[in-house]
Parts: sequence; C-alpha cells; structure tokens
Amino acid sequence: MYIVEGINGTWATVTGVHGAAGKSGWRQLVPGRPLRGPWEGVELARLAPGGVSGLHRHTRTNEIYLVIGGEGELSLDGRTCPMSVGHMALTTLSSTHGIRNTGPGDFHWLVVEVPAAAALHPVTNPKESTDVTSPTARMHPVDLAALQHIDLRPFDAAPLLDAHYEQLDEDAVVDLLAENCEIFGYLVSGEATISDADGSHALAAGVGVTLTLGEKAELRASSEATFFWVRSQVEGGEQ
Repeated sequence: MYIVEGINGTWATVTGVHGAAGKSGWRQLVPGRPLRGPWEGVELARLAPGGVSGLHRHTRTNEIYLVIGGEGELSLDGRTCPMSVGHMALTTLSSTHGIRNTGPGDFHWLVVEVPAAAALHPVTNPKESTDVTSPTARMHPVDLAALQHIDLRPFDAAPLLDAHYEQLDEDAVVDLLAENCEIFGYLVSGEATISDADGSHALAAGVGVTLTLGEKAELRASSEATFFWVRSQVEGGEQ
C-alpha cells in the first residue's frame, strides 16, 4: 500500500495547459513502477481564479475528474456543465474537454487517467442521452456525492470499473480489496485510519492511498469523513 500526501504536498507549476494561457498546479499521487495495472497517472490539479485548462481531445486514454474544492465549469463534447465539490466527470476516447475556474478561490480536482482498453463505441443518439443507466450513453458529469457509487463499465471506460464517494460517520468502515484490480483512494475530508497487514496509518484530508493487486485494507473514519475511491482492472483479471 502506498500513502501519498496530497493537497498539502509540493506542487509543480504547469504553464500553457492544453494551449490555454496562464498557469496551473499539478501533483502526482500514484507511483507507477510498483503497480500491475496500466495507470497512466493519478494526480491533483488546480487552477487559480479565472484559470483555464484548454480544450483537448483524448486519443488513447480514459479519465475521471472529481472536484474536491472550488467552483468551475467543464466543457465536454460541446456541452458546458457547472462543477462543484463531489461532482465527477468521465472523459473517454474521442472526447473533447476543458475546464475553467469560475469561483473566487482555487479550483481543485482529482484526475485518474488510464490507457483505454478499447475505442469508445459510437454514440447512436445524436443528442447524447443523459441517462447514465443507458449502456450506449456517453456519461455526462454526475453528482457522485449524491449517487455515492457509479458503475463505469457501461460507458466503455475500461479498465476503469467503478467509482465510490463514501460519506462516513465516525467509526464507519470501508473494506478495500484489490482482487483482480488495483484501487486508488483519496480522503476528501475528515480523518481516518487505514490498516493492512503491515499496521495502521493515520490519514488526514488530502491524502491519497493506492492498493496494488491482491492487497486488502480497512479504512475506519476517525471523525465524519468523505472518502473517494476507484477500481481499475488489472490485465487478465476478471471483472
């Protein structure tokens, strides 16, 4: 298990993000070399007020964006959607997207990026249905904080399997098992303890954890807390 200081760690400064003027912040959360799954990158990103991450098109990856702070708007395939804390977007092969900070403070979001297992199936409905239960729909941004869980497999997001947004009372437990998959989690708010075969580790808000293939852990909230986690299939593993 890997534990990485997130929002309070050292940030890199990135200029001209996807062709947009200005600067943004970037911080990697997942170490690539020890993992079995095809993680392209998991990082925190931030934009100052008025900042923009320019429109760009994916040619080989699927991405999750989860807002963890501030207010912004996402342009996704010609549609502009407001985004606030707890909102999640999925961008897949051929998707065109960009982000703008519309709030008075910094806009923070998590990026979970994986190489796509297959090309996105063509959308047969030209209006691109917003019904997230439709197996042919391209997923528009959703309020994951309200949904708590979403299955990503109907949206041709492989190897991504599902995403969870756990709003926990004190002493509530989340059991994490990386069976045929690997798991990335992020403590959005509150405090928790995560325990595995090597012991227990205290977590504060803004810390990321990664479970490699076959690992298991128990996360227990030490206060009211919010925990986001996502599973990504390891090649050869069953879904």
